[in-house]
Amino acid sequence: MYDILYQVHIGTWALLLIIIVLTLFFKKMILNIIFRIISVVMLGSGIGLAVYLSFPFVFILKLVIAILLIGTTEMMIKKENPRKAIVHQILIGVMFLILCLIGFGVIRF
Repeated sequence: MYDILYQVHIGTWALLLIIIVLTLFFKKMILNIIFRIISVVMLGSGIGLAVYLSFPFVFILKLVIAILLIGTTEMMIKKENPRKAIVHQILIGVMFLILCLIGFGVIRF
């Protein structure tokens, strides 16, 4: 079960990154819908991993950062002001980097 949840989680992160990049260039409603569906699957698989591993602190921290990342990305997608979009892109990049470092075990608690 762990392997299935892990592979789904990793795959949805990769798809989410691709969809975010596509959404920046093409303002299509279908991309927003796909982004939300993939976000729900990613959060569900992450929560499943956390339950399977008995809720370690790292997973709870990743969950909070992931929810902030998804919220910030939603705000960036909806913004029309390019100046604020740059700030959101930098914030998203930093949060994504932190999540990747935690996920690959570079940052440990």
